[in-house]
Amino acid sequence: MSVPSLFVRPTTRPDEIHRLLTDVERYNPSNTVLLEDYLARQCANPDSTSNHDLMANLALLKLYQFNPEMLDHDVIRRILAKALISAIPADFNLCLYLLTDEVSKDPSIAKLLALRELLERAQFVKFWRDMYDPEDEEEESVVDGIAGFDNGLRKLILAEITATYQKIPLKDVQDMVNLDEEAVLRLAKENGWTVDGPVISLPLKAEVKASVISENVKFEQLTKMLSAANDI
Repeated sequence: MSVPSLFVRPTTRPDEIHRLLTDVERYNPSNTVLLEDYLARQCANPDSTSNHDLMANLALLKLYQFNPEMLDHDVIRRILAKALISAIPADFNLCLYLLTDEVSKDPSIAKLLALRELLERAQFVKFWRDMYDPEDEEEESVVDGIAGFDNGLRKLILAEITATYQKIPLKDVQDMVNLDEEAVLRLAKENGWTVDGPVISLPLKAEVKASVISENVKFEQLTKMLSAANDI
């Protein structure tokens, strides 16, 4: 069972931020700038496995919800872009729940919502095309300022390819990850895939056997989880 990002402290979260997030002063408007600065540091870190702090970003969205005069659409854009490449799909939805309909109509935010739908439908080729559409009226891409976004997205797509295919044309993989043939051949080698001319063969996945999973959750752990979820 995947652990929601909300309950995992990233290794890159500073003690100052951690104290803020676990304190009653979490939603003090004076903390807005501190959380915005922390988001900027997350966006500057290209390592998609350690640079996404969902709990901090939800706290910032909550501050905007309580103090709409402080709301910054570009900050919200960056929060959603970070959540878009999270390995846990629920992260994006948790952010979305804290946005009003009016905020969701902002052009950059509306585009991220449309891109999210393409990812959910595994329409990766169209995703890349729409994200970097040269005819887009916006001067900047909706993922500008997010270091490592493309590579983070490719990790998600590669995981989907691995889970779905045993054989797939090399050209299809090129289109799905938006890379040239040489780069895809390197990816194939890194992932243990076999390339035979125009076709890539993926290792057979282990047979999935039905099983009954029993999880023991202590009362104190359950209380903590419910309390954190209630604070979103």
